Amino acid sequence: MRGLLITMPSVVGEVKKLINDYSSFNVVTELSDDVSNYDVIGIIGTDRFIIMNLHKLNSWEGPVLTVGFGLSFLNSVDIANLDKALSTIVSGSYDVEEILRLSVNVKGKKLPNAINEVAIFPAKSAITLEYSLYVNNEYLWHDVADGLIISTPTGSTAYAMSAGGPLIHSRAQVFEIVPVNSTNLARVPVIVPSDSVISIKDLISRSRIEVIIDGSIRTYVSNETKIMPGKPLKLVRVGGVSSTVGRYEKKVSLLANMDLPPSAKFILKILEYEGRLTQREIVEKTMLPSRTVRNALSILIRKGLIQRQVIIRGNKEVIVYSLKSTEQ
Repeated sequence: MRGLLITMPSVVGEVKKLINDYSSFNVVTELSDDVSNYDVIGIIGTDRFIIMNLHKLNSWEGPVLTVGFGLSFLNSVDIANLDKALSTIVSGSYDVEEILRLSVNVKGKKLPNAINEVAIFPAKSAITLEYSLYVNNEYLWHDVADGLIISTPTGSTAYAMSAGGPLIHSRAQVFEIVPVNSTNLARVPVIVPSDSVISIKDLISRSRIEVIIDGSIRTYVSNETKIMPGKPLKLVRVGGVSSTVGRYEKKVSLLANMDLPPSAKFILKILEYEGRLTQREIVEKTMLPSRTVRNALSILIRKGLIQRQVIIRGNKEVIVYSLKSTEQ
């Protein structure tokens, strides 16, 4: 079996040590154009890094192993379990879970498939848009809102949930449509079958309107866009707690800890998105005072929401913080 591991530059040394016994796996920090000779591809990094590379692998139809730091929103396993995961893959004892994705067509141009959501918003904040919503050519409504989110089950824990959407089981064959701050209280989230073609027409706003894929890829849209099922993502599962189940558990845990001070909630969100960070990096990214960061980290560790680890970066040991994994 030939495998390709795409890893963040900051952990390439650690990854090479972990896979020392697997010479058939090639380690790179950037994706090359030709991946046809590989049987499995792994992506190692933060949610942002994983999503970026999944977009680049848009046409890849083989299995993908996602590896993160702690129990993140997208990873199948934690980086500490990479060696065990590769052993399972080489032996052929792994499962593949098909994850729904969304295909977007704007002005006849197909964009990379969305893993989490497709969001439609004015380019300028605090400006509403008008739109008409159709599902399989059936008219549902006309609305004025801040925006509109079309989400996969995977994305239901992310942007869609913060906008009032329901939590959807990862294996449910559905998509959700979530109006954002509609001016009409009757415009509630709608669940549609995963084979639906969703058309957003008659788009009007005082600002140019953007289609945003997974919070990272943006393109301007005129008066219409179509969203339909894309090719599913084949995620490798190697036993234990599924990352999707763990994601729901972690989200509920976070919601149950709303007595956290704002600084701790902010740091939790940064670690959720960025992955492992040193205290200095947290200070730089949050722009919070060092003393406030230290206090917030102590609270988060005490509540069991994050973990403190010593890792090797370059030739020296550094202390990093990450979301705490629920895997044993």
